Amino acid sequence: MKLIFDHSLSIYNDQNPLIYLEAKRESESAKFMFENGWVIYYKNNQEYWYQTQSSRLKIQEISNKRKNQLSKIKISEHTENKQIEIPPGLQFYNYGKFEDFFFDDIFLGRINYLEDQVLFSIMTEIKSKKSYGTLSFYYLLKKFINQYEYLYIADYFNIFNYKNRLPGFEYWNGTIWK
Repeated sequence: MKLIFDHSLSIYNDQNPLIYLEAKRESESAKFMFENGWVIYYKNNQEYWYQTQSSRLKIQEISNKRKNQLSKIKISEHTENKQIEIPPGLQFYNYGKFEDFFFDDIFLGRINYLEDQVLFSIMTEIKSKKSYGTLSFYYLLKKFINQYEYLYIADYFNIFNYKNRLPGFEYWNGTIWK
């Protein structure tokens, strides 16, 4: 793996310099990268990985309550709703093989398949009493049961603290998964 330090993306938080670290895979597998806290992205049509406090869900059965909530949503692989778009800043979240899914023709989620790993990389922002964002995680846990060990769900910082209430939640602290 080749490490890349981009100091233009580094910040100082009044106590410590925070260095932005990227990598380019050489012989490392996607599984190795994810298991060591890296998250993939593309820049100039090239694969890069960044080191972060990433997060994942141990794939397991979901509750009957969540199954019931999902049963009340129209879930499809296509939509006729032309207003659904991937947000402009996230257009590059397409890492080879991917699959989109839609809830009630108003919510979009994207799953990326990388070798033998799966990453939930995009969800559209939508405020709804149906909690589409939260239910999308349960949908994917149900979808991938007995297929994958983990569903990687990208960064975990205070702004994403709702993720820690999901079943099987773990985050990378820089050394180990907690």
